Amino acid sequence: MKPFNSKNEKKADFRNNGDFALHGDVVVIKDNEPIDFKSMKIVNDHCLAYGEATGHAHKIFGEQDAFEVRECAKTKIRHLKVVRDVALRHQEHSPIVIPPGFYKIGIQQEYDPFEKMKRAVID
Repeated sequence: MKPFNSKNEKKADFRNNGDFALHGDVVVIKDNEPIDFKSMKIVNDHCLAYGEATGHAHKIFGEQDAFEVRECAKTKIRHLKVVRDVALRHQEHSPIVIPPGFYKIGIQQEYDPFEKMKRAVID
């Protein structure tokens, strides 16, 4: 597997809740702290999303106490708490720097008007 890309790092601009950044098919959305954040399962490998076929991953890099990745058991949505700047890296995308705050992680959706259905974008 290719190493994680660390070139051309850019800081994402999150000012208000609802602001978002795209990283391949992953959407990082600035949000409030979820009420049940502390009771969610900790994601120890720091991955926000995994590749469908290649084994590549969107992974957080930073000091151990600078962030937490947690997943809601019911919805399977991952949440990110950042205390100090961290980098979101992938093997094939330029990394982005995520500033302190709370974030909800999603996967981009596309709509097929012929099939009249939504589906996840595959990276």
